[in-house]
Amino acid sequence: MKKTVLVFSLLLMAASITAQEINPLLYESTWMENESRDFNGYRITKIFGELPDNASTYNYSPLTAIGYKPLTMLEDNFKEVAEAAHWTEEQLTENLNNLKTKDAGGQLQIYLTRYTEDRANFQWFFIVIRGEKDKGKLWEYDIPYQAPQVPVQLGWWNYTTVDIPIELPDKFYVYLNDKKSQFLSDFKFLVEKIK
Repeated sequence: MKKTVLVFSLLLMAASITAQEINPLLYESTWMENESRDFNGYRITKIFGELPDNASTYNYSPLTAIGYKPLTMLEDNFKEVAEAAHWTEEQLTENLNNLKTKDAGGQLQIYLTRYTEDRANFQWFFIVIRGEKDKGKLWEYDIPYQAPQVPVQLGWWNYTTVDIPIELPDKFYVYLNDKKSQFLSDFKFLVEKIK
């Protein structure tokens, strides 16, 4: 049992290192309202969210973006690691079962930039996921403290992945809310499987 936990932990570390390779679709430009981007077989549309005050700064103002990786893709990543690490079939099965428990709904990727270090810390953000009719909460998660990275051109930036432990429909809504804002909802995205 301890060996399996160790193997699963090593795999999670490998997966998190891979996850830190940030998809350029998340940071290439400000995501405008009603703009869609495709991630891993899913179309994500930004329904609403804070936009820059000045239209001429759209491409380098604070960015807020999400991506999505379904469970099937996470399983494929595990299988690649298993093959490279020469796992037994039993080790692979046990690790895939652990993954299905931890990431039944896949994984959300969140990238943001802000002008100040404090505002780019994930401790001020939480996620609400709602179903395809946008009624009733399926899941909510407070993102823990994570200090932002040293600023480059776009100001202080931060990136994280969030494991979703519940199964999700092919179409759902993600609300990314800022605890320090005056709005009830700050950012809303529609995530739907491309058929």
